[in-house]
Amino acid sequence: MPDPNHPILISILVAARNEEHNIERCLRSLDDVDFPKEKLEIIIGDDDSDDGTAEQVRNFIHDKPHFKYIKITTQLAGLKGKANVLAHLAHRARGNYLFYCDADIAVKPTWLSEMLPHFKPKTGVVVGLTRMKHSHLLADLLSMEWLFALTVTRFFSLFKIPITGMGNNMAVTREAYFRMGGFEKIGFSIVEDYSLFMGIIAEGYEFQMAYKPEILSISEPVNTFPELLRQRKRWMHGVMQSYWATRLSLFVSSLIIPILLLISIWYPIHVLSSLIQYYVLITAISLTAITMLKQPDLWKAALLFWFYMVSIGLIMLVNYYLPSKTVWKGREY
Repeated sequence: MPDPNHPILISILVAARNEEHNIERCLRSLDDVDFPKEKLEIIIGDDDSDDGTAEQVRNFIHDKPHFKYIKITTQLAGLKGKANVLAHLAHRARGNYLFYCDADIAVKPTWLSEMLPHFKPKTGVVVGLTRMKHSHLLADLLSMEWLFALTVTRFFSLFKIPITGMGNNMAVTREAYFRMGGFEKIGFSIVEDYSLFMGIIAEGYEFQMAYKPEILSISEPVNTFPELLRQRKRWMHGVMQSYWATRLSLFVSSLIIPILLLISIWYPIHVLSSLIQYYVLITAISLTAITMLKQPDLWKAALLFWFYMVSIGLIMLVNYYLPSKTVWKGREY
């Protein structure tokens, strides 16, 4: 339990590995949140970085007592990577709520104050929103992909159907985390956010989706296609562990064109007309998302998103089933 002599309400946990180019942006945004500093602690867990991450962090936090830097060099319960770092940080945290933020994320000043009210008496986890920094077309398409998926997740959340968590913008109660056994109980996973989310749900806690622009975080995008493939190799592990409906939707969206062509062999459907209707549906959801979340700069990406979606889905499937290792933060899994 938190120390009663130190009434910390929120602990923000940041896992960082070789983030010297991103970490200061993240720390500045966390320092700017409109939340009482005496009720807040921000703990950065350095996953044995071999670049200038440690120096960047120490230089920034030297006069900020609500920040803490911890070098992580040991393993808990056989954990690895980010899951191991977050497990260590959870034991150091004093807050009643554990907020998760990645080292390449910039949060809004309203992040904490707008996320916290979503915790109700039975709520164990709250999922936020993330998009990419507006920098190039690929970044905008990635933003649209995230916001589309999160809008669908929001829809299912209205019916209490859990889809996924998101480790770069998510919060859990201290009680829920330790009651379900934390990452030590989950075991090693390269999709630790999804595993934590589902573990808390399995423990009987409810979840909420914070769907508003005030809590939308901005991530640094991947900038090359090989980077994207490495990222998606890891993400696909999470998709394949999720509900059957989520897996089915991925296969259908990825293989929609050959599926419609096969159906047309036995049933008199007009393939082009069906594809146009599908495009209209996906684009309508995309435009609704950027309107509700007040992201007008993504309107071009919303109109192009269907073409990206049917392409990247197929690429993700092929890439996932290729016999290669998953590379994450310079390590192979």
